[in-house]
Amino acid sequence: MGWIWTVFAAGAVLLWAISLGRILSFPTPTCVPPSPHFMPPLRGDRRSRNVLLVVAHPDDESMFFAPTILFLKSKGHNIHILCMSQGNADGHGITRKEELYHACGTLKIPREQVKVLDHPKLQDGFHEKWDHGLLAELTMEHIQLWAIDTVVATSWRPYELQNTLHFCSHNRDIRFIWSIRPPKPPRCSSRHMQVSPCEQARKH
Repeated sequence: MGWIWTVFAAGAVLLWAISLGRILSFPTPTCVPPSPHFMPPLRGDRRSRNVLLVVAHPDDESMFFAPTILFLKSKGHNIHILCMSQGNADGHGITRKEELYHACGTLKIPREQVKVLDHPKLQDGFHEKWDHGLLAELTMEHIQLWAIDTVVATSWRPYELQNTLHFCSHNRDIRFIWSIRPPKPPRCSSRHMQVSPCEQARKH
């Protein structure tokens, strides 16, 4: 019977070694977006952008965007965050809002550059449906308020980005699409989970 356990142990070690080898063979994660279409160079003397990060609710900035934020900060870009809700589905909206401010402080984003909305038509919840036009209106309001030239947003599904900027929320199965038509159409591209200005729409 001893040889059976020996074979079993040897097989387990072999499987562990194969699994470890496959894990180590993956490329090292990096926060630097590999696409040349992400954050194309600015024209003229400008070296930094005013970036608006649009998220559905608190914790998205850390769960989905921390590497992107760190990358943009390392390049000297100015980051603003617009959070569309307090994430109050479970009654912890105030706490989550403060956690967002704390996370932004850790990420070196000034509190005055962070806005958390609590609009009655934009409440968090599995069965909540958000108004597309309202999302567009509020987003454009903050784009103009903060003189934003770059928008970063989550987009998990391959919607076409032509003259319309599409935003698909995550975690709560709240899907919404909103149209932005400013005087100068934004240049849009997408890589990983961000949308940033470029002249021709691209998706991952």
